[in-house]
Amino acid sequence: MNSLEDKVAIVTGGTGGIGKGVALRLAGRGATVVLNGRDERKAEAVLAEIRRLGGTGSFIAGDVRSKSDMDEVAAEAARRFGGVDIVVPNAGGNDDEARSPAVRGPFSDIDLDRVTAFIGQAVAAKLLVVQAAVPYMRERGGGSVVFVTSEGGRVPTPGQTAIATFSGGVIMASKVLSKELARNRIRVNCVCVTVVRDSPSWEAAFQREGGVSDHHRKQYEKIVERSPLGVAAPQDIGDVVTFLASDDAQYLTGAVVSPTGGLTIH
Repeated sequence: MNSLEDKVAIVTGGTGGIGKGVALRLAGRGATVVLNGRDERKAEAVLAEIRRLGGTGSFIAGDVRSKSDMDEVAAEAARRFGGVDIVVPNAGGNDDEARSPAVRGPFSDIDLDRVTAFIGQAVAAKLLVVQAAVPYMRERGGGSVVFVTSEGGRVPTPGQTAIATFSGGVIMASKVLSKELARNRIRVNCVCVTVVRDSPSWEAAFQREGGVSDHHRKQYEKIVERSPLGVAAPQDIGDVVTFLASDDAQYLTGAVVSPTGGLTIH
């Protein structure tokens, strides 16, 4: 496989869950990984693992919903390491709100003011970091963006009006960007996930009392039961993201990939 040495990658939400899995896989292939998040203590634990892999990493704090924060994250990554080559918009922006019964539940019961506010913030959480990083990728002669979002944007699921609207929008935006940015040799792809072990959503559903509604938990239980290849862990998702970010996928752009263990087939 092609090495990612001399590549600089920004991973939002890189201090835990799927983002941590992505960061470790990118570092394992030689990339310098910039973790973005809000908890420096959590970041230090991930950076220690990156160092054990022989890799290089750094932490830059910032709220993915803030344009000024994301502009600063991209600029600081370029200052520290000379540029930006890979961007993985992974963080959701407000996971607790996504799990609230007022946002996730039967359409007749949800609070549409909260739903539409959540959708706007969640979309911003994915797009702002890309917009901030594009000038630095252009300077490098190209790059790769790999969105991580929900399979709910591809498969209609009862109770997921908010997730479907947000994630479906991100999927289509990734396709638009793949066309717009191809002239700059910036590839844009999308990875859609369902239940992932050892992630905040998994912990909320199975390890934290009252973390999700009973309906939400039962949906997760069905997913676990019905995934013929099993449920992925964060580094399994990281393998897919790393492939798409690398030159192994140099002719792939505008693709949407669903590593759901056979639960969904497209």
